[in-house]
Amino acid sequence: MYDPRMLFKSGSGTRYIPAASDAELIGEAMWPGMVDGTPVTKAHIANAQKRFADSGIDMMPLAPNMDPELVKMAVFDHGVRGDMTDKIQKALDKNYNTWLDDVSKAFWDELPDVCEIKKAMTTSSNLMHVIADQDVTYLYKRPYPIQSLIPTEANKGKTANFDIIGPYDFGSAFAGTEDQTLTEADITTYNRSQYIKYLFSVLRVTKAAQLAGLAQVPARDMLAIRIDAAQDALRALRERMMLGVNTAVNDTAFAFRAAVGATDISYNGLYQMIKANTGSSATWVSSTGNSYDQIMQDLDSSYNTMVKYGMQPNLAVCDYRVFGIIRRGLWEHFRTEPVKELATGISKISLMFPGADGLPLVPHAFMCQTAAFGTIELIDTRLIARRTLWQDMYEDLAKINLSSKAVISAAETMVDKSDIDGSTSLHGGVFTIA
Repeated sequence: MYDPRMLFKSGSGTRYIPAASDAELIGEAMWPGMVDGTPVTKAHIANAQKRFADSGIDMMPLAPNMDPELVKMAVFDHGVRGDMTDKIQKALDKNYNTWLDDVSKAFWDELPDVCEIKKAMTTSSNLMHVIADQDVTYLYKRPYPIQSLIPTEANKGKTANFDIIGPYDFGSAFAGTEDQTLTEADITTYNRSQYIKYLFSVLRVTKAAQLAGLAQVPARDMLAIRIDAAQDALRALRERMMLGVNTAVNDTAFAFRAAVGATDISYNGLYQMIKANTGSSATWVSSTGNSYDQIMQDLDSSYNTMVKYGMQPNLAVCDYRVFGIIRRGLWEHFRTEPVKELATGISKISLMFPGADGLPLVPHAFMCQTAAFGTIELIDTRLIARRTLWQDMYEDLAKINLSSKAVISAAETMVDKSDIDGSTSLHGGVFTIA
């Protein structure tokens, strides 16, 4: 397909790195010099884009539509402004408002940058007019908070490997006599390995459509529009996979899917990971009712069990129906508006637990809202990550006619660092809320 030597440039020279597959070569090009598990930042993506641009090949890593750090600030750092003193509040107002503007701009001004469809975009497209409004309404544009709030880590190989020592596997300690016989105890370690999975979104635009689009009033870059739609389709697929709901990107039922095995083409999301633990260490609970009081009691039960196993959840995710129950319950109890709304469509309510001041509860539109499937997931984001071999990657495909065909792909998996064996996740929550 291409000479893999072209993928790598270091300093002033080109270097060749042998690997088992093109996938691993791309992984090395994406994350040179980075150890597996290294957190990925916006700067790493920018550096990768420069490396690929300098290599001269028809592949380009694509940046996320929003800076994940801005989303993390929205959920973890801001939104509890009412708890600040007036003096601190006034000092932060200017920076806070600037930050909100940055969040909004990052989301809405992203289009265009550089799902398999049944046919190519052609001159028969509905975007072809002689005279048209200046703007196109992109109803598919939306934030994808989970892939911003769950840390992204570099992974160079086809498997994600990580090691764990359990919460009570640290050996022993004891009281004894002054002439005590000393006997050591070993710690218990666990080695986990997961296969990387591959995501694709294919696009094609005819040459006639591209030229006709540029002749429209106003001019339309049909290829850029199609690339943007394909990238959003891939983002939507990733968000669904990470949550654990139906992966058909045009599905609106958002039913939770069954757990998958190591050799399946998709990976398990939060729902499958948490509910796989059905043993004595399970930290999730089944709902005892759908009232505000019952939900709060169930959350306390899950949180208390998580703390017993050393977990400190810092994020809660729920569906919109359950979010509404909690919002109305807080209003009845405190007669104050508990919801903090951001310009990007991300909302949160701050929950109070021992040792967790203002744990954010974030509603997600992709979570199942069907009665009896209401869900709140309690997550410790320090102990879960998305391992990525390569980020969203644009690549031209071979021309077989007068069309531009391309694919946007990604290679990744989700790893639960609280799970010692694949069925004992210590993340928690409340499930089956009627």
